[in-house]
Amino acid sequence: MAAAGLICGLLFVFFCARRYKLDAENAAYIYTFGFLGCGVGAKLLYIAVTLDQIIADIKAIGFLPAVIAHTQGGLVFYGGLLGAIGAAFLTARFLKCDIKEYYPALVPGIAIMAGFGRIGCFLTGCCYGAHAGTHFGVVYPEGGIAPSGVPLIPVQLYEAVFEFLAVTVLVVISKCFPRVRPRLLALYCAAYAAFRFCLEFFRADEGRGIFGPFSTSQWISLILIAVIAVNEVLNKRRDSGKMPPAMV
Repeated sequence: MAAAGLICGLLFVFFCARRYKLDAENAAYIYTFGFLGCGVGAKLLYIAVTLDQIIADIKAIGFLPAVIAHTQGGLVFYGGLLGAIGAAFLTARFLKCDIKEYYPALVPGIAIMAGFGRIGCFLTGCCYGAHAGTHFGVVYPEGGIAPSGVPLIPVQLYEAVFEFLAVTVLVVISKCFPRVRPRLLALYCAAYAAFRFCLEFFRADEGRGIFGPFSTSQWISLILIAVIAVNEVLNKRRDSGKMPPAMV
């Protein structure tokens, strides 16, 4: 599903590059290296969140078997999102192009890739939801990642629906509100952070990390919303002439 998301997202990027008269080759490079950054970031955050478990597995079964076990799976979405954004910005800087011009193609492309990825999570059984009661939910078979024999809230599909709806909204905004295009990434990240913060209350998978009352992803959501809000305030002050551009 991740591969399907990459291909569909890349096709979307090519289509939008032609529509908005962008350099299709640059768009493909930015998107592809962003995908690679996504994989690296997702794995690094997974290691950070589950470091205690990894160390315990190394002590229990040995270094190599533990490394192999944790290498085969374990990806954290937020790590992937931040890794993708960082890699995309670095690629755009290397290509000496303004990445904001490519937002109408790249940002919905991220959502497409994420939507397919969450369908993959649903099929695999990872990132599963809490117990759904007796009349609603998805029951997984034995031998998988998710608990078997009990109905679980299909939070993975909820997130997939959110991502594909986000694609539609971002496309409409790009078409109807050209002045908002430079804010597309901030808009998507803020919307996702708010949605993810709420969705986390309905998840029950292990390895989510709990610090105080919230999970790791909820804390990241709050920090991300705060950073976006501060950045938007600074941008408005700059646009109104109250702050020199060098200070932003």
